[in-house]
Amino acid sequence: MACKSCSSDNQREFPAEFTISFATLQSTLKTSPVYVAGRLCVCLDCGFSELVIPETVLRLLAAGAEAQRAS
Repeated sequence: MACKSCSSDNQREFPAEFTISFATLQSTLKTSPVYVAGRLCVCLDCGFSELVIPETVLRLLAAGAEAQRAS
């Protein structure tokens, strides 16, 4: 599949681990960062990257976003 940014076919998948935290320090103190492990598709020509967030992690992100909005 071609890169959505530059149309290159020079893309690779890599294992990836990272955390997603919420925008403000106050909300970060109230809501723990969310750990994500999966695969990241990176265009080796332009750097454009894509990932799929598992449904279980999406639920955690939605709950954290709701908690942030409520505060």
